[in-house]
Amino acid sequence: MNERLEKICFLPPVSDTHWVGAPSDDCSISLERLDAKKVSLPLPLFWYDPPWAEIEMNTADSIAAAVARLGVTVSALRRDLVVVDEESELHLAVSDENADEGAEETDREASYLPRMLPYRPERYGVSDRDFDGAAVVDVRLAMRRDPDGRFAFTHDEITRWVATQDQTSISGGSWVPAASFPPDVDGMEKLGGKIRQLRMLAPDAVVLVSISPHRLVDELHEVLKSQPDGIILRLNELDLDPLDLARFVQKTRGMMDDLAYGHLPLWIVPGEISADDAVKLIQLGANAVAVDSWCRELVDEIRDAQQNASAGSGYSSYSSSSVQTWIDWVEYELG
Repeated sequence: MNERLEKICFLPPVSDTHWVGAPSDDCSISLERLDAKKVSLPLPLFWYDPPWAEIEMNTADSIAAAVARLGVTVSALRRDLVVVDEESELHLAVSDENADEGAEETDREASYLPRMLPYRPERYGVSDRDFDGAAVVDVRLAMRRDPDGRFAFTHDEITRWVATQDQTSISGGSWVPAASFPPDVDGMEKLGGKIRQLRMLAPDAVVLVSISPHRLVDELHEVLKSQPDGIILRLNELDLDPLDLARFVQKTRGMMDDLAYGHLPLWIVPGEISADDAVKLIQLGANAVAVDSWCRELVDEIRDAQQNASAGSGYSSYSSSSVQTWIDWVEYELG
């Protein structure tokens, strides 16, 4: 994993700075909702846009839960991970420290694995059960582009999101434009109302708004006026060199400070980075960093193995692996 921000070095502390001991092992971050209630997440890391449609459902659910158990907030809908009426491990599992039989019910309610609900403009696949136990609701104002630049979703994605009981995709197996439905937020003046609605649906979650960097100066202020609990900036949409990536993070944090919203968290989706890069981005003003490039390697390895297994190449199926096997493997790969 190459360090992208290798050229950036920070100044040492001033000469008269008092030395302090090593920091504690607690790397958790705390997000404050509009009602001042705190939402705690284990790590300042998140998996923003997992390609769940590329691997089998049961495997996707196991990987999502295993990554979340490491403290990484994972973005997923129930329909990404399980078929209709089945239970998702990511959506049901509780953290180990509160999983004892004697745990209080209130502790169980607060100990879901860290999960983000991706609330896209066209709302494919979203159900009312997705809001239960979510730590973060991500209001995505702009549609995602596919690798060819289209605002469209693949057959595999649509099959998961809108399949009927017999698993037949409503789309009939073709590409579906992302703008098939009217946008849920058809103007910045409506965004505040949507955020209030989502707070009612997910009363224990923070509501973040993710924006693209293309019109940052014009749009950031309007988004902040709608009173979200924080901002997600999708810098992976631009082909930024390392120094421009750093400048964008500093610029956005500076704009939030100037607009008197410096108390709000800023989450960054930077594209491919190393662990050292993640640390530097946090030092530059980010509160959390997406690690999609790390987790992408998990999906690629599983997808290739499953394709080889289906071709009869002698690979064993991943779908029969135990929960502990998934946890051990993910911890080994990401540790």
